[in-house]
Amino acid sequence: MGILRSTGVPRAVSQADQPLRRLDLSYLLWCLSLVGICGVQRIYNRRPLSGVLYLLSFGLLGIGTVVDLFLIPSLVRHANAPTLLDQARAAVEPIDRQLLLLARSKGSAGFSLNDAVLALDPAVELAELRRVLDDLQQHELLLISNDAQGRVVYREP
Repeated sequence: MGILRSTGVPRAVSQADQPLRRLDLSYLLWCLSLVGICGVQRIYNRRPLSGVLYLLSFGLLGIGTVVDLFLIPSLVRHANAPTLLDQARAAVEPIDRQLLLLARSKGSAGFSLNDAVLALDPAVELAELRRVLDDLQQHELLLISNDAQGRVVYREP
């Protein structure tokens, strides 16, 4: 994601950026059902549909409210669990793909070994980087040449 990070593409706000739900506050919100305001704990724990249903039906006539007293820990745990989208965003881009994206973004000027070391995220050892660059060259996905200053640069074919 190093090249993606350096392009300045804005990230969408994910669930990981939002504060975690708290168990004690969920129980405090459940206490509102004792005065007739039911379902607020469900809305707080990212269950808005069932929360509104509880609010309109007085906690499913009180039965759902009593059941919720025992379900609150699992509601909080589920609300704090990472979503599949967050897990996919956290996945690391393969090194070869990052290098191909770097070559595409640099255009005909190409990139040097130093550029690749700085752009890769997470950082990779130099021996591994050279192995991946050699593999990409053997598969004719990168061309190795020299620029005007004599530096070795990698370009897209």
